[in-house]
Amino acid sequence: MRPEFYANKNLKKAFKFDPSPDSVHDTRVALRKYYVVASALSRLCYLPECLYYSKEIVKILGVIRDSDISGCIPIKRDELVSKVSRLLPKISNCYLPKIYGSRLVVYEKIRDVYLTLEVKEFHEFRKKVRMVYYLVESVGEDASSLKEISKKLGDMRDKFLIESCGKKDFNIPLNQELISEVKAIIREIIMRSEFHHLRDLI
Repeated sequence: MRPEFYANKNLKKAFKFDPSPDSVHDTRVALRKYYVVASALSRLCYLPECLYYSKEIVKILGVIRDSDISGCIPIKRDELVSKVSRLLPKISNCYLPKIYGSRLVVYEKIRDVYLTLEVKEFHEFRKKVRMVYYLVESVGEDASSLKEISKKLGDMRDKFLIESCGKKDFNIPLNQELISEVKAIIREIIMRSEFHHLRDLI
C-alpha cells in the first residue's frame, strides 16, 4: 500500500461527518490518520493549509468527544459541530498526489518514533503509539498489535476522563514493560522492511 493512498482514503471518510457521537469519533480518527501521514510526507509534498485545517478540525472534534465521553464537560456542542462543518470544505482539495519515495519517508518516521519512544509522560507515549500505528498501517503492514495497545491506552485515558470529570492535568503511570513491548513490535516491523539501511540504525 502507498501511504498517500491511505491518507486519501481516510480524508474521504472524514466528509461523511454528522453530529452523532459515533461520527465525531470516526471523523476524528480518519482525519488523524490523514494528518499523521500527510505530516510525515510533508518534506516531499508540503500542503501547509491542509495540515493546518485538518489539525484544527481534529482539535475541535476532540473537545466534542471529551464532552460526550465524560458527560460533564460543558461545551456549546451545536456551535462546535457547525464549525467543523464549515471547516471541512477547506480540506476538500487536500488529497495527496502519488509521491515517489513515500514508503521510505514513512519508514524513516517509524524509525524516528522507535528511537524516541522512551518517554515518562503517559500522553506523550500514547501519542507516539497511535502515530506509529497509523504509519505502520499506511504501508500495508500488520498493525493489529499496535492498534490493540493504542486502544488500551485510549480506554485508560477515557476512564480517567470520566472519573475525574474532565480534569486535564493528569498523569497515568507508565508501565516499562509496555514500552519495551511496543519497541519490540516496531523493531520487528522495521527489520521486515525493504529498506535494509534502516536496520543498522536501530
